[in-house]
Amino acid sequence: MGLFSKSGQQQAPAAPPQPRIETHTSLALKALCQALDEERKYSILDLGPACGVNIEFLSQYSSKIRVEDLYKTLIAASFFERGEEPFDESVFGRILSIPSQERFDIILTWDLLNYFKTDEFRALAKYLSAFCTRGTFFFAICSILKEIPAVPINFKIAGSETLLYDASSTEMRPCPRYAPRDLGLLMTGFRVHNSYILRNGMQEYLFVRE
Repeated sequence: MGLFSKSGQQQAPAAPPQPRIETHTSLALKALCQALDEERKYSILDLGPACGVNIEFLSQYSSKIRVEDLYKTLIAASFFERGEEPFDESVFGRILSIPSQERFDIILTWDLLNYFKTDEFRALAKYLSAFCTRGTFFFAICSILKEIPAVPINFKIAGSETLLYDASSTEMRPCPRYAPRDLGLLMTGFRVHNSYILRNGMQEYLFVRE
């Protein structure tokens, strides 16, 4: 049944909010592509949702791409409803399905680190480090704004230095605003290879496993 105004005329229901899609230059993505050796293929772990354009772009560099929709998986496992109970990186091992023998040359976390508390971040970094070898690249985008979308942004690769930001949520939440010093302490075993502050309030990082 439709909605009616006081005059009795039927009114169309309000249109749902449309996703906000923005195009931004990605200097860290450019730096990653430039650092790759054209003579070899890489094993890639993408922790965002499966996206055809991303897989197509990454396939030119990869021998294998594994996609794990980390945020969706953790939501389904009620990870963020644990309360304050102590935990370590083994929690991620029980929730995720990555075989222990897997090793990756590139890990893409996109903006996911913005959605973890400090202890969660530290445990995730330690968990992921077990799948790295010396020289593994770790791509991350951290917001320096006070608020971020309530759920992670979907990033679509439009070129070697261009990302489409597809923000499906109009709701906002506080941002932890991790500073470079925070990341240095949390990303044990990694060093910053490149870091760029963008005009849109994001800071991109390309870490490398030592």
